[in-house]
Amino acid sequence: MKRVNAFRFLVLLAVLAACLLAAGISCAETKKSGGFTFEIQEDGTAKVIEYKGTLGNTENVELVIPSDVDGYPVTGIGDMAFQLRRELKTVIVPEGVLSIGDKAFSSCDGIEQVSLPSTLLSIGMRAFSNCKGLRSVVLPDKLESIGENPFAMCDNLTDISFAGKNEVYEIREGALIRKDEGRIVCWLRTPDENGSYTVPEDIRVIGVSAFTDSFELINVVLPEGLEVIEESAFARCQCLKEVTLPGSLKELRNKAFADCAELLTVRIPDNLTDIAGNPFPGCGNLTSIAISDTHPTLKMIGGVLFNKVTKELLCYPSAKATEKYKVPDGTVTIGMSAFESNNSLRKVTIPETVTTIGDFAFSLCGSLEEVEAPDSITSIGIWAFESCFALRSFRVPAGVTELKSLVFGHDNQLEEVILPEGLTAIGDDAFTICKSLKEIVLPDGLQSIGAGAFSSCMRLTEIVVPDSVTTMGAHVFSHCEQLASVKLPAGMSVIPQECFQHCQALTEVRLPEGVKNIGGGAFMGCTGLERIDLPKKVQIIGANAFSGCNGLTEVSLPRSVRSIKRGAFSNCENLVTMVIPSSVTSFEALIFQDSSLDLIVYVEKGSAAEAYCEDEYLDYVYWDGSISEAYAEDTGEEEDAGGDDAGDDDFFGSP
Repeated sequence: MKRVNAFRFLVLLAVLAACLLAAGISCAETKKSGGFTFEIQEDGTAKVIEYKGTLGNTENVELVIPSDVDGYPVTGIGDMAFQLRRELKTVIVPEGVLSIGDKAFSSCDGIEQVSLPSTLLSIGMRAFSNCKGLRSVVLPDKLESIGENPFAMCDNLTDISFAGKNEVYEIREGALIRKDEGRIVCWLRTPDENGSYTVPEDIRVIGVSAFTDSFELINVVLPEGLEVIEESAFARCQCLKEVTLPGSLKELRNKAFADCAELLTVRIPDNLTDIAGNPFPGCGNLTSIAISDTHPTLKMIGGVLFNKVTKELLCYPSAKATEKYKVPDGTVTIGMSAFESNNSLRKVTIPETVTTIGDFAFSLCGSLEEVEAPDSITSIGIWAFESCFALRSFRVPAGVTELKSLVFGHDNQLEEVILPEGLTAIGDDAFTICKSLKEIVLPDGLQSIGAGAFSSCMRLTEIVVPDSVTTMGAHVFSHCEQLASVKLPAGMSVIPQECFQHCQALTEVRLPEGVKNIGGGAFMGCTGLERIDLPKKVQIIGANAFSGCNGLTEVSLPRSVRSIKRGAFSNCENLVTMVIPSSVTSFEALIFQDSSLDLIVYVEKGSAAEAYCEDEYLDYVYWDGSISEAYAEDTGEEEDAGGDDAGDDDFFGSP
């Protein structure tokens, strides 16, 4: 008989409910309607959490969000619910909605018109960021809370107004202002004819990302009375040439003027004593930071900004053109983003007085080849050496116990990393896309490896994960195209989701005896995998676990297996023999979709596997050597109730 695709879905009732209840966690109910996914809240209302509907390609694509679903009133739009839906032109948010979440409509750059309800009370951070088609917005008069600039990078938005009088916010002098805080939330990109803007005199705070990406801005006049400039407030204002920090300024946050390429000089007033991180990374023409000799906390040493009280290196200017730099003795901390985006440095020597390298400290230092890091260092922050494209080797100091997220991510030339014996944790994406990394020795004592830690390390050929590792995140080694040899910890019980996805050089994997769960997509796309020996404790084979493993010709499941998830062996073009014991009682749809037409499944009489093969029109043979009636009809062979008894050991090993 010819195989056909069956579109039968098994409905799973009470999935996760029992375990979540045991953990004391409520299981939120979801409903789907018209492409929308709604989450039912404890108060009997609904929140839109995702939209996967199709609206077509017409010139005026209008999205009307429902006001209720199955009697539940819709009162919220969740975080990122409509993010990247670029085809949207008009969005109508219904009356009754009280909140719009963070980044709910971010990067919907086709949106030209948004209708907001009078009931709306809060708009989350960057809710409409990067909506480049948006030109005007009318905000409801009851609005009480607006997060970090919800209209950042809306290049054409110059008109924001309120439907009536608002008690908390106002539009004044070209800015959206929170009245009680004297805070500019969003600038409306309205400079004068000379590209200048004067901040109102009563403003005390320039909010996070308030002027971000304002390419029209050439000069900004800040008032006396201004006290705080928050993170990324003027980031990527690429034409900004002049800024005078007022004497009243007390706080200047990290990346406040990041990537202001035309900024030439800055004078820091004596009252400004609180600088968090580097306010000026990526300012490629900033050659001078002026500070008085009497400044109470800050000092320039060799053209580099330091906090002389905390002994922290704050800012190594991006325009500083020296190739070698020795951090002064006595320095304790290399601060957040301190060297970020400097493209001249080739070597940095760090003294033994330094204990901490902050987040993003050397990120995007594209020419950095060598860093001498002493064992006195005990902490290296997230993204610390991310995108250091010329860095070839690095010895992690002995005092470091954790490598944090993306610490060496995207370091394309990194070939060698020496890890200390005391290392216990490697964070998410720590070495992702280190395309030149050939080998790495993981120390005994390592306990956890984060998601994607070694993903897309294209030249990594082998890895030995020590037995001390108890936790591994998803897609740890995914897309390691030359990875041919893997040793996993003996105590491992779960192969994480997408763990070895698209590791095309893998030909054979020996899984630890204690493995009970093969995660979804764990070996998906491992086209070279020719053999997989499943341990006798495996109970679950996840969705798409071996999908696209074209080298597999036969698979025998042990009697411990209870469940096979959707698409587990789909697209296995050369899989011709599959042995499924009667222990498997749960089958999801399309397990063998687009696999070999010559596939024969060996089953036990009366088992759930036999019923599944019947339902999915799969050819099957009884595992004792006899053939099914359906197979006999299809091949013209005679039924054999006995045949050569394959025996339990041949297919399943000892029971």
